[in-house]
Order: sequence, then structure tokens, then C-alpha cells
Amino acid sequence: MRKLVIPVMVIFGLFFPMQLLLVKASIQPQLEKEDVSFIQVNRLNGETRLFKENDGYEEVIIGKVVNWINTSSPSEGAIELELNKTSIISILKIKMKNGDVAVIEPAYNCVSLNQLKTCTIADGEVIYTSNNKKVRLKSVELYDWLLVGWKYESVGAPKEELLEETLYTRYFSYLDETYSDFIMCPKIDKVERIDGDTRRHIVHASALNYSAHHGDTPFDRIHITLTDTPENGVKINKVTIQKGISEKESAIQCRRES
Repeated sequence: MRKLVIPVMVIFGLFFPMQLLLVKASIQPQLEKEDVSFIQVNRLNGETRLFKENDGYEEVIIGKVVNWINTSSPSEGAIELELNKTSIISILKIKMKNGDVAVIEPAYNCVSLNQLKTCTIADGEVIYTSNNKKVRLKSVELYDWLLVGWKYESVGAPKEELLEETLYTRYFSYLDETYSDFIMCPKIDKVERIDGDTRRHIVHASALNYSAHHGDTPFDRIHITLTDTPENGVKINKVTIQKGISEKESAIQCRRES
């Protein structure tokens, strides 16, 4: 990753007074994705983007950001730094359902020479502020996303994901009512042509049980194998339930990890 360096020149008592407080972070933020209403990124140039909890695709993005916050590492360095406001590239606001707002912004490192301070953005580090308390954190993923990554998030679910959902919904209607709960994070895992025929296919699909959503129990996953042909339509060949999959597996199923 190429390091972004933004010099900020500050002369004591002249233009931009600065206060530095060097402390070792002692409080590690721990958020719950379910407590977040939305997150919003604002950039210096006026660009902004809102990610809402009630949007199925953007909820996954919120979960990704929350995970980076929770798995970040405390870092030593300045947490109180009064800079020229035009030096703050991006700010991330996290609005909680209880009304609280947390703010994340890039961290800076400063050096002083002959009453002149030079500040550069700290690679891979951010300042997290909540309830008037600040903590400096190290998370390369969160830092990269705050600076530029958010701009490349798809607006709405990608076409491939929408196609998978459409196919799964079609095939799901052929399942027994016993499996009605398996509607979360549907995926078409594999499609094979039958004898090379472009009109006849074997399809492997999967999904999670919705009842475990926001619950304390691990997800179960359904695996479906079926044939889809013009002459016979959809025929379910095999259904298996994988009980209690890991948190990592459920994250991959829901496209929160690659």
C-alpha cells in the first residue's frame, strides 16, 4: 500500500494552534452491528455516501466496518490534534439506534523543529471518538476504506448477486415447507451443464436459516442439489442441512468475507 503523506505546517500561536496528548489507548471499542442505524462518509471535497442498516446490501457493508473497528489494535500517539480543518480528508460518522454518534477520522503524526510543526497522516491509523472519549486505533483495512475504499462499494447489490437471489427464489418454491426458514444469504454455488447441453443443468444452491439472524445461536446452512431441464422442469435431487456452521463460514456465505 502506498503511503499517503499530507504535510501540515503549523507555527505556534500564529495560525493553527495545536494541542497534543500522547496516551496509550486503553479502551478498545466494541460495537454491535445490530445497534447501528447508518454510517456516513464525508470528504473534504464535498463527496458523501450513506450506508443504511435497513438496506440488505448496505447492512453487510456496515457489518464489515464494525468488524474492522472491533478487531483493530490500540495505538500510541496523538489523539487530541487541532489541525487546519482543510487537512481532514475523510470523516466517518456512525449513527447508533439509541441516538449516539461515533466519529472516525485519520490520525496524524507530528514533529517539531524550530517552533515549526510538520504533521503527516499516520499510515493505517485512525482516531475513534464516542461520548467525548477518543482512542487511537490501528487498522489498515479501516484506514484504507475511510480514505478511498467506500467510493468503490457497489450501489446496491451486484448483478451477479441479484441473479443468484432470483434463481434461488425460483428453486426455493419447489422445496418442502419444512425448509421455509432457509432464505438468508442465498447463493448458487455451482451450475453444471448436463452432457454439454446449454438448456439442461445441475444446480447446487445454499442458504442460511433466517431464525438465527440476530440470535445467539450459530446459523444452519441448507445445501440443495437439483436438475433443471425443459422437459422435466425443476427436480430436487438432494437436500442436506449443515448444523451450526462457524461465524467465518456464515460471513463468507453472506459475502462479508472473501
